[in-house]
Amino acid sequence: MKDDISPVNRYKQLLNEILPASFTKPVRYNHCFNRIVLDWLFQDVWYHHLNRSKTAISQLDTIQLQQMVERMEQWLLDPDLLFEDNQRSLTLRKDKSTMQKY
Repeated sequence: MKDDISPVNRYKQLLNEILPASFTKPVRYNHCFNRIVLDWLFQDVWYHHLNRSKTAISQLDTIQLQQMVERMEQWLLDPDLLFEDNQRSLTLRKDKSTMQKY
């Protein structure tokens, strides 16, 4: 991460500008990148850990934001990680919805 930019600003830059401009697959929209990185951070469906009525970013501490920024930057260096993290996120969500049916 660049030293002259805060983790919040870098997160927003990656989420809203850099990642959507860099990828069309497996996802292309900022809310999808956000889902993936938040699920990655919590190793679970993110909204099981945060209040959905507030923005996720407002509920994270600096360490969590830094971890997410680092992971997003890793996606740029190794796009396969984005595919893996997306698949893991989708699997978590599928598993949760299956478990709720029983």
